[in-house]
Amino acid sequence: MSDNTFVYVTYIRTTPEKLWTALTDPEFNRQFFLCSYQESDWKVGSSWKLIFPDGRVADSGEILEIDPPRRLVIKWRNEWLPEVKEDGYTRCTFT
Repeated sequence: MSDNTFVYVTYIRTTPEKLWTALTDPEFNRQFFLCSYQESDWKVGSSWKLIFPDGRVADSGEILEIDPPRRLVIKWRNEWLPEVKEDGYTRCTFT
């Protein structure tokens, strides 16, 4: 795994509360993640998964930081493409 840093910034015109719902609500996720949804209890140290409609795990990770509705940091790894999975985890920060 390389020690590269990549920062990608996207600005979304909404309230922090609405964005938090978009990030963490499974029913909302299904509308925009090709019917996939996230599964977590949204606490520091908890597991996090993006689940395909057929039940396979697309991505997995761990909740590193959480401050609703202001900040969410996830350790994230692809689980279904072997060539991507071997790259290891990515730190994804939503603020």
